[in-house]
Amino acid sequence: MILAHIVAGVMPAENHSFSWFWFLGSIIPDIDHLFVLIKNKIFTWNKITDSIRFEDKYQIRYKTKYFHSIFGAVVVSLPVLLFGTTGALYFFIAYIIHLLLDWPDQDEKQYFYPFSKKKFRGFLPIFSKPEIIFTAILAGAYILIKTGFLIG
Repeated sequence: MILAHIVAGVMPAENHSFSWFWFLGSIIPDIDHLFVLIKNKIFTWNKITDSIRFEDKYQIRYKTKYFHSIFGAVVVSLPVLLFGTTGALYFFIAYIIHLLLDWPDQDEKQYFYPFSKKKFRGFLPIFSKPEIIFTAILAGAYILIKTGFLIG
């Protein structure tokens, strides 16, 4: 749901308008992807998309237990409190929504790390047609909201 996170991030949040806290909270969890790419020296677009789609083939995990967990959401959200409680709350909620959007993806996740090592796998292949359709529907909802059809 990589593109869905961006669309969710631009959705109106604060007083029905754009919020940087919301936007950053929805995309920051994927910063672990950059660490994985650099660590494994994956720099070409084809190799990036292939390795994201077929993690088992490459024996890597893009969704690390540190950023793709509820504990990670709390730890990463704490410094945002320095900018205000409302902003930190938007950031944290967007972060949790990011984790929920990742749930259906078939790659491995550890949402309850470090309290549990239980691993979750969804049913939806990354960059699959259903994922693209969901992202298109989400983008359509965004357009309807911005034009005033869904929120008056």
